[in-house]
Amino acid sequence: MIRIHNDIKIKNVNNVVNDKTPSVSGIVNQECKGKLWVDNIDTPRIAIAESFATGSFSILGNYETEEEFLSLQDFLENDLFIQLKKDGYVCFEFSIDGPSMREKILNMFKDRSIQSEKEYSFRAYRVPQKPQNIPREYQIRKVDRTFWDLLSEGKYKNEDFLKVRLLESWNSFEEFMSKSIAYCTIFDNRIVAVMVGTASYKNVIPIDVETEENHRRKGLAYAMGTEFIADCINNHYILQWDCVESNPNSYQLAVKLGFEKMSENTVYWFDI
Repeated sequence: MIRIHNDIKIKNVNNVVNDKTPSVSGIVNQECKGKLWVDNIDTPRIAIAESFATGSFSILGNYETEEEFLSLQDFLENDLFIQLKKDGYVCFEFSIDGPSMREKILNMFKDRSIQSEKEYSFRAYRVPQKPQNIPREYQIRKVDRTFWDLLSEGKYKNEDFLKVRLLESWNSFEEFMSKSIAYCTIFDNRIVAVMVGTASYKNVIPIDVETEENHRRKGLAYAMGTEFIADCINNHYILQWDCVESNPNSYQLAVKLGFEKMSENTVYWFDI
């Protein structure tokens, strides 16, 4: 497997992208940031991508022969897992593209204690009903050039709450501006909630949402969501919301915002 950096361009990614997984397909298509390995630079048949936003790996594509799978297993166990442990990882969390590949990968690690949970994907196609007014001390801001400049000048506290998410997903603020959208909520000149488009693939933007503990249950995420969805629709983007079954609050918020469930997948993990 070959580690892909910015100076390496893959020629044909058709075998290793999936319209339902923009977070990782955007990485494979080299539209946004993330760690990426492929088996061939010209026309890869297997790709392994790690997304900062999802906090997990995805294995995309397919192999057929036993020799190919043995080679993949050797890379995972004797290269990737060793490097991950050096970097402080204690487990390997991953999803697998396609039922055939899923069966083979799970069989590859059948001697490990594999845990799993469902992951749900939603998409928004219409603007939800406007929320009741949020408490007046909160202000929702779109992350545009003016806001970013003020942030860089130290105008707002807790700037890393936004900056880390954005710059771990995009090579620069300019790249983000050309491909994605973000909103945040300000309280007393402090960023207390964020909603960031963390990738882009075929005009589909997956989002990362978080609110500081002390500012939850005030309707901030819903209020940001209505603005975000309207902005996406006006700019001809499709917004995708992914959440796992262990996060029912995220699931319920997606439904409340009018997102429509598109698909279900499974996330796996085991200790390394």
